[in-house]
Amino acid sequence: MRVEQVALPVLRRVNRSSRLAPVLDTLLKPWNPFSPALNVDPYPAYEQLRAKGKVVWHRGLNNWIVSSFDECETVFRSPVSVDRGDLFSVVSPWSKLAGADRETFTKSMLLVDPPDHTRLRRLVSRAFTPRTVEGLEPRVAEITEELIGKVRHDPTVDLFSSVFAPLPIYVIGELLGVPEQDWGRLKAWSDEYAKVIDPINAFVPAEMAAAMREMKAALDGWIDVRTAEPGDDLLSKLIQAEDEDGGAKLSRVELQSMIALLMTAGHETTSGLLGNAVVALSDRPDLRARLAEDPTVAPAAVEELLRFDSPVQNTDRIFTETIELDGKTIKAGQIAMLALGAANRDPEAFERPNELDFDRPNNRSLSFGHGIHHCVGAALARLEARIVLPAVCAAFPDHRVDRADVRWKSSMTLRGPVVLPITTR
Repeated sequence: MRVEQVALPVLRRVNRSSRLAPVLDTLLKPWNPFSPALNVDPYPAYEQLRAKGKVVWHRGLNNWIVSSFDECETVFRSPVSVDRGDLFSVVSPWSKLAGADRETFTKSMLLVDPPDHTRLRRLVSRAFTPRTVEGLEPRVAEITEELIGKVRHDPTVDLFSSVFAPLPIYVIGELLGVPEQDWGRLKAWSDEYAKVIDPINAFVPAEMAAAMREMKAALDGWIDVRTAEPGDDLLSKLIQAEDEDGGAKLSRVELQSMIALLMTAGHETTSGLLGNAVVALSDRPDLRARLAEDPTVAPAAVEELLRFDSPVQNTDRIFTETIELDGKTIKAGQIAMLALGAANRDPEAFERPNELDFDRPNNRSLSFGHGIHHCVGAALARLEARIVLPAVCAAFPDHRVDRADVRWKSSMTLRGPVVLPITTR
């Protein structure tokens, strides 16, 4: 029986009990990634973790924890695997999903290795080109203005529910060519799919299966329409994309998995980036004014905000060969959790890492990963942030974030507020 088979369900139950939380903190020293306190502010805990070393064996989690920028980057380039299909087969509640429902996740580009990953990445890259992303800029600006316009004169605004949650979903709907009347359903499916990404949140298998059936039925309908009548949208391009080696195309299951991944990753990372940015800028009116008055600063600002508070806080890799890392021997088959949030504030990689500086000469982060699994939607998330953040700062120049009322996502992987109230005047 695997460690995760017993540990994850127990950790979930303990984590939900405030009475037992101190016990879990003790068991998971030097770092408890399940702690609810990390949802609000993970950075003090990262400092404590970093003090233990760049690469630390975590007995409670039975894996390595990597908190250094350089070492995280090395792991991304090392002989590693992302295939966790066996985990989906043995660990509850994933294992309670029917095989066809699990395939939606296990066939995802996020969880497959080369050569399948190479083929899938090449096919999606043929459809999801830089030109495709650039072509969305006017529509992103239009949607942004529409959403902000609805609340521009309100004395208090929840930026997450009003702007940051709907915008990425609307953009993904536009990108895929999904009928506008279905955009609201994309958000519900995205929320369900995201539960599978994060082991801390146990989902109800029957509810997940029902959501997957509904989603796949809709996807099949859209795929059938675009197969018969191709358009200029991403879905049509994904259906038509052929591999240069033998003309292979995405299978129906691969198409479903790809769309579900684009839908969820495009929503979760972008809404998290936007929300984290507004909180980070809450006590920096000077930087907000720069964004509002000079949109040309937006590209550098977005990179720095990604570094400062990443929407993805960690990921993991399974080593397929034994390697040496920071003087430690990591054996084939062992797992490394890469603490990306900690790496992005590594003092050996960045001067004054805990300060927000739009003029930082080196603001390259690991927020969207690195290497062959670098986030395929990173360019779209950056585009949306470059448009939305200046627009928010211009529309609400004197806004104040009501920090006591901010509510954060309950997740050990994804970071961002899910309630973000501001006072506009």
